[in-house]
Amino acid sequence: MELMRKLTRAGGALAVAVATLAVPAAAQDWPSGNIDLIIPSSPGGGFDTYGRILGKVLGEQLGVQIVPKNISGGAGMRGAQAAYNARPDGQTFATFNVPGIIQPIVLGEETGYDIDKIDWLGAMAFNQYIVVVAADSPYNTIADLKAAGEPVSFSAYGSSGIAANRILCNEVEIECQIISGYPGNNDALLGVVRGDAVASVTPINTATAFNTAGDLKGLLLMTDRDVADFPDTEKADSAGYPALASLGLIRAFGLPPGVDPEVSAAFEAAFMKALEAEELQQWAADTDSQLDPMNGDELKALIDSQTELLTRYKDVLAQSN
Repeated sequence: MELMRKLTRAGGALAVAVATLAVPAAAQDWPSGNIDLIIPSSPGGGFDTYGRILGKVLGEQLGVQIVPKNISGGAGMRGAQAAYNARPDGQTFATFNVPGIIQPIVLGEETGYDIDKIDWLGAMAFNQYIVVVAADSPYNTIADLKAAGEPVSFSAYGSSGIAANRILCNEVEIECQIISGYPGNNDALLGVVRGDAVASVTPINTATAFNTAGDLKGLLLMTDRDVADFPDTEKADSAGYPALASLGLIRAFGLPPGVDPEVSAAFEAAFMKALEAEELQQWAADTDSQLDPMNGDELKALIDSQTELLTRYKDVLAQSN
């Protein structure tokens, strides 16, 4: 019996030693081959473009191939589900459609994933919004628009665009009428220029690309950063609407739950290094693509803020679906 107890204790000590050694060994052995990158859209779109260039640079740095796997559907839900249920070995990561994957949670739908359990690596970009009117509009600030004292018409494209317009109107307390049905963001902006609507909430990069002829005027930047193309437009915080700065499309990346912490840390370090790579910076400059690098903690904080804002306006989101 005493021998058995000694063997048991020895076996237990050996198990502890093996477990202790397993963590750093896992990190040292990562990556153990090609890495899959799940992209929640069809080839050719924004998520696909950002994901593939990131995968190319990251793969070159790690000495492995990053293999893109497009899984479209459900405004990013199918891709998120596949990523969430992937084997947590550090050999699969994903780019996530945020806020696309937040909205169904806010609306009480069954999603098959928990955003609080996703192991967030960081983000490449954060595409925020701007409120614009026609260049010859009598309105110069969001306060002017609010003081109009009558319903204001807004042009909008897509469910996310409609939601952004409605959230702006609710947050600023403007009675608005949403004109939708446009085939794209540029068409919605053209509607503002030709007088279909007084204003529109649109992505900043969309407004910048559209406004080469100076047909638009900015009323409110729904961000706290400077935008060279709209230098005199008031920002969200100074206008008294800081919560609006958390609204926008995030090019977010993450791992499935349960990845070894040492592997996760190594992956995040490699991800952040890739964002600083000269090749990626040159790609952004050549393609006029926005880069707003953020680490996992920064991304998680932004997602929490965005979730809080969307939850506050879940009735608005329900109307936009």
